[in-house]
Amino acid sequence: MTSAPEPGPGRHRPLAAAGALGASAIAVLFATVGDGVDARATGLSGAILDHGHTATWVLLACALGLTAWGRGPRWLPRAFGWAGLGAYLTFLLALVTHDQA
Repeated sequence: MTSAPEPGPGRHRPLAAAGALGASAIAVLFATVGDGVDARATGLSGAILDHGHTATWVLLACALGLTAWGRGPRWLPRAFGWAGLGAYLTFLLALVTHDQA
């Protein structure tokens, strides 16, 4: 008889690695081709609209990559995940509040 795999963080490492590769691919796509957001803004709002979506995917790729790696402090991937959420919320806020002249 074979026993069921033990629960733990090791079971999720291949899925996290696949997610990290996917998030990295999206980040590269957004950095090179663009994310489709046609917002003409200047200053801080413009910088957030130009780079916020890409930064979100980079931070998500870091969080998933660190999870897949499985070493280091456990708080580090969580910190990158929360930073990614913060970057995305900041991007959305800038998107809905900028003046669409």
